[in-house]
Amino acid sequence: MDSQQGLQLPPDFFYHRLPNGLEMIGQYMPSLRSVTFGFQLDAAVIHEPEDKSGLAHLFEYMLFQGTKEKDARTLNEAFESLGARKGTSTSLETTQVWAQIVNTKLDATLDLFHEVLLMPTFPRDELEQMRNIILQEIRRRDDEPMSRIFDLARLHFYAGSALGRPIYGTAEGVRALQQEDLVAFWQERYRPNNALLSIAGNFDWEQVVAKIERLFSDWQGAASPSPEQHPRPSNTVVLEHQEGKQEHLGLMVPFPNYTHPDYYAAQIIGEALGGNMASRLFVEVREKRGLVYSVSAGLSSNKAIGSLRIYAGTTPEQGHECLAVILNELRRLREEGLTEDELERARVQLKSEHIMRSEGSGARMSANARSWWYERRLRTPHEVKEAIDAVTAEQVMRVLQEFSPLQPLTVAAIGPLSSEELVGDLLPFS
Repeated sequence: MDSQQGLQLPPDFFYHRLPNGLEMIGQYMPSLRSVTFGFQLDAAVIHEPEDKSGLAHLFEYMLFQGTKEKDARTLNEAFESLGARKGTSTSLETTQVWAQIVNTKLDATLDLFHEVLLMPTFPRDELEQMRNIILQEIRRRDDEPMSRIFDLARLHFYAGSALGRPIYGTAEGVRALQQEDLVAFWQERYRPNNALLSIAGNFDWEQVVAKIERLFSDWQGAASPSPEQHPRPSNTVVLEHQEGKQEHLGLMVPFPNYTHPDYYAAQIIGEALGGNMASRLFVEVREKRGLVYSVSAGLSSNKAIGSLRIYAGTTPEQGHECLAVILNELRRLREEGLTEDELERARVQLKSEHIMRSEGSGARMSANARSWWYERRLRTPHEVKEAIDAVTAEQVMRVLQEFSPLQPLTVAAIGPLSSEELVGDLLPFS
């Protein structure tokens, strides 16, 4: 069943849907000799049972640890013999299982993915080894405030939803997970009706469709719909006391997400605010005042809500002044918007980054998967460039009026400062 009829797809882009619900999208890139493909599924952190913290992350480690036909070593040797790069990545809302190969090895690699996705065994002997690796990751995360600061911020920003859960899970949760939990998660979430295959590179689309139909037509079952997330951000200051010579700050405020019509204007704002060495925060907080060793800003997004995130690493002695300068820059941004010079620099920077990313099959596979998953459309690199070029100062101001960079604001901090020492009277709600 080819569902491409009636779709307005750009040249060299393709779509197909199997009767079992598995969707396929592709972008043909004839100048390459490689192919990257990924299966994206509703099988991520928000789909974990509440008492199974860390299940989705452990699952991604266990998926390649053996199938009904191959143990872990044999499976890895099979991938290596093809020269394939493979992996999994779990986010809050989706998981992607992917591979990158020379295009002549595509069929053989898809055969292996058929085994991995439809016949995993989650062997108990490998489970203990993978569990120990994740516990080490959790310890490393807990020892690195820079890595943990946005876990703390997200927990409060996404209040009332599962989006605030730590991706790695908790040590207590990971220790309690068993093989039966992995099997149950696979049986519930790894189903064709919530799966998307995205492929980009040098391939023959008709041959890929025929291959996928042969391998995956018998994949049956339906996953339950993803639980709706309704986070309720509010003005919040949350501190985690930790003695030391560093104070880590993480700020989050609601902002346009992927599907918002002003998303590219929001990207421009994030870039101009803290995306590069000419950005406002870098110049005002670091260059002029020397208040930080690191400062940055950028966007994060999911289906329910987007956010503008700011990170600053400073010393306890400068923490209060650092926060004051950041808040002042957010006020100035809200009131004045961006200058034409800032707007143009941000446009150039974003377009350069986008062009460099769009030259690889891996980046295009992921970008197409995200676009189809959230927007049910496929954007060409040229469309994205045009959207960035079309952002105006007036549009930026419209975004800043609809999404104030100061309201509702989550401020998270890890370090030795108390709320009074860090915030004082800087915020009316602290």
